[in-house]
Formats: sequence, C-alpha cells, structure tokens
Amino acid sequence: MLRGSVVGLVSAALLLYGCGDDDSGVSTANDQAAADEAIAAVEQSLRDDGFSAASDQDEDDDLVFESQECREFDEAFPGDQDQDLPGATASAESDDFEGVLETVQAFAGFFEEPDDLDAVLELLNDERFGRCLEEAVRIGTEEAAAEDQATVEFGGFEVEQLGSEGLGDAGGGFQLTGQVTESGVTVPISVAVQVVRVDRALVAIVTTAVGPDEPTVDRAALLQTLVDGVSDQSA
Repeated sequence: MLRGSVVGLVSAALLLYGCGDDDSGVSTANDQAAADEAIAAVEQSLRDDGFSAASDQDEDDDLVFESQECREFDEAFPGDQDQDLPGATASAESDDFEGVLETVQAFAGFFEEPDDLDAVLELLNDERFGRCLEEAVRIGTEEAAAEDQATVEFGGFEVEQLGSEGLGDAGGGFQLTGQVTESGVTVPISVAVQVVRVDRALVAIVTTAVGPDEPTVDRAALLQTLVDGVSDQSA
C-alpha cells in the first residue's frame, strides 16, 4: 500500500503546466514517435537490469496540499491528468518497473518552445517543493492507510536538491528520504524526482525505494538514455 501511494503521488507531480505559445513554427510531426522510442529504450534498459513491469499499475492520485505555503502549488497541477498540457506536442510515460525494493518510472515529452518549460523547472527547483511534496505524500499515504484500517507515521525527513547530472540544457529535482512506520513496522523510504530539459523536450526519472538497502538503480544512466532518445527530435 505504501509504495503504491508514494509512486502515484510523485508521478502526478510531473504533470505540470507550461505557458506555451503555439506560433513557433517548429516541426512536431515526429514528436510522439520520438517520445515513445525514448521510453521504450528505458524500459528495455530496466529489463536488462532485472526490473520488471508491475503487474498492477497504480493510477496516479491527485496531490493534496494542506498548508497555506503549499496550497499555491495547486495551480501547477492539472485537475484532469488526461488533458493536454499547454504548449505540449507529445508525451509518453513508462510502466512502473519494480526491482526488489525499488520502483522506477520514466517520462518524456515535447513542447512547442523551450520557454514553455521554464515554469516546470522553476517549480521543481523551488526550495519549498520538496517540503510540499512531502506533505502531499504524507496526506495521501495516511488516507490510503485509513481505508485499509492501518496507521502510518512519518519521521526524519530530509530534502536534497538534485541537478541535471551535466545532461541537457537545464534540469533539477530533489530526493526525499525519511522513515515511515506502518502498523508498528518502521522502514526507511527514498523518493527521487530528476528532470532534464533538452531544448524543447523534457525527460524525467522517478524512483521510489522502500526498505533498508541502498537503491541500486542508476538514475544518471537512465536519464542519459532518455536524453539520447529525444536529442535529435528536440533540436
């Protein structure tokens, strides 16, 4: 229950609004094919590393912000996650891929103009965003636990800002680590969201780990695979 709640909430965090202009004249005919191919390459890489697609794919949950500080982030999240984002020309996301303790999901999308992505990167690099996502994860997980008549407690959370690993034109993200106690059992958890802009393309990797062992997935390598997949089309 905990892993599914965390992954669903973090996945929703990547469906962000841009502020695009539709008069760019950029050729976007092959954007969807390029996004699909980039995601397919990441999925194959995960299979090669021993990950497998989850048999039960979690639906993305709505993010719920409680504090006044975080409520202003509501405007950055679409109410309908199936709607097209302003300025977007194509998007694709992987299945949830599971290892022993980790879940990984990848995203790739194209926009009319690189400037369409400024708002996304600004939000992800806002120092408040990690704290607010922690709040949303806590609320969502507590609600899911209540439905199962279970209890959860959170503690020791820390937020680390992440860069773009030297890839693409810009990027950002964060890693959230802490402990969760569910029905008397305490386990460490780690959530990371890392995003890279490649001209007018945006790619991202989301990882969630629940358990005492160090995560094994190589986010930088997966991001490199996505960047390679969108580079030719994004120019």
